[in-house]
Amino acid sequence: MSIRFVNSTDFARVQYIATYCFPWLHQAQDKMAAYAQKYIKPEYVLGYYDDMDILMAAIQVLPFSIMVGGAPLNMGGIAMVSSMPEGRHGGRIADLLKKSLGVMKERGQVVSMLGPFSFEFYRKYGWELGFDRMDYVIPIEHLKAFNHKTGKITAVTEEDIDALNDIYTAYAKKHNGCVIRDRTLWTDFVLDDPFADEYKKYSYLWHYDSGEPGGYIIYTIRDGKMNISEMIYKDIEALKGLLWFIYAHEAQIEQARWSTAIDERLHVLLPNPRVDMKLTPGMMFRVVDVNKALLERGYPDDIDEEFSMRITDTSASWNEGPWHVRIADGRAQVEKTDTASLSCDIQAFSQMFLGYMPAERLAAIGRIKGESSAINAANKTFPPSATFNNNGF
Repeated sequence: MSIRFVNSTDFARVQYIATYCFPWLHQAQDKMAAYAQKYIKPEYVLGYYDDMDILMAAIQVLPFSIMVGGAPLNMGGIAMVSSMPEGRHGGRIADLLKKSLGVMKERGQVVSMLGPFSFEFYRKYGWELGFDRMDYVIPIEHLKAFNHKTGKITAVTEEDIDALNDIYTAYAKKHNGCVIRDRTLWTDFVLDDPFADEYKKYSYLWHYDSGEPGGYIIYTIRDGKMNISEMIYKDIEALKGLLWFIYAHEAQIEQARWSTAIDERLHVLLPNPRVDMKLTPGMMFRVVDVNKALLERGYPDDIDEEFSMRITDTSASWNEGPWHVRIADGRAQVEKTDTASLSCDIQAFSQMFLGYMPAERLAAIGRIKGESSAINAANKTFPPSATFNNNGF
C-alpha cells in the first residue's frame, strides 16, 4: 500500500468513491466533475492505494486562511473524506488523516477545520468541536415592527464585492474562525453555489442615507420560506434596515430562517421574542503546528502574560512541548522548556486557542490541569470568541 497525492487521471476514481460515500452527489455528478476540474488540484487530494495500486480511499486538504485574534492563519480544510466499503475499519482513513497533518505542517497550514460525520471519530486524531450556530425560525409577522423603510437597499453587483468584503472582514476580526475571502470565494461560493439547485441565490446591499454601505443579506426563497445564508451588518441601524427588507416579503413568505453566530441576539429586538431558536454544534477545529500557530495568532495589545504548557498529541508529536509562552505588545514569544505549569490534550488546547472555550472553563470541567496563576494567564491570552465560519467545504 501507499499514501500519495493523486494525479489528474485518478479524478474519476476519486469522484466514484466520494459518490459512493455521499449519495446526494448522485444527483450532481456533472456539477461535481465541473467543480473538481475548476477548483481541485491533484496536490489537494491524498489517496490511499492498495497493494494492487488501486485507489481505495481519499481525503482533500484544501487551502484557506482564517481569522483568529484578528490575525490571518493558514488553514487546511479537510473535505470529502471517503473510503470504499471493502477496506473500512482497516485504518485507511486514520492513516490519511495522520499523513494530512504532516502535509499541512509542511505547507504552513498551522490550523485545520472539518465538517464531521462523527465527532467521536475525528476526536481520536486531535480535532475538536470549535463552532456552534444559532438557528432562527422567525414567522414573518414577528417582524411587523420593522415596517418602516430606512436607508437604501440595492441588488448586489460585482462592483459591490469590495463593499461586502469590508463589512464581512470587520465582522471576521471579531469572530474567530471566519474564512478570509478572495474574489473567487465571493463570486463562486458565497454569492453563488457550484452545487446549487434551481433555486437562485439573491443578494442585497443596504446603505445609510449618506450612501455608505452598512450591511448585506444573501438568501434563497423556497416553499414560502426565506432561507438566509448570510446577513452581516455594521450596527443596529443597518440591521433594522435589513429586517425591513425581510418584512417587505410578507406577501411572499411565511417565515425567515437564519443560521448565524451564537452572539446574535435577534429575538430580544422582537415585540414577541417567542421564536424557534436552536443551538447546533458545527465544525471541528485543530491546531496543526502549536509553535507556529502561537506565533502567528493575534492577541490583545494590553496584556503581558506568560505560562508554560505540555500538550498531549498522539497524532502530531511535534506539538507536545513543553512550551514556554510569553505574550506582550500583542505578540507571542514561544520556546521549548523543561517544565510545564499547565497540561492538556491537543483537543482542549485547540478549543482554548480558538476562543471557543476559555481556560478557566476548561479547567473547571477537568480538561486542563495546572496552577491557578497559569490558568488565569491563559485565560487572558486566549479571550473567548463567538466563533463563526460560513464557508463550507
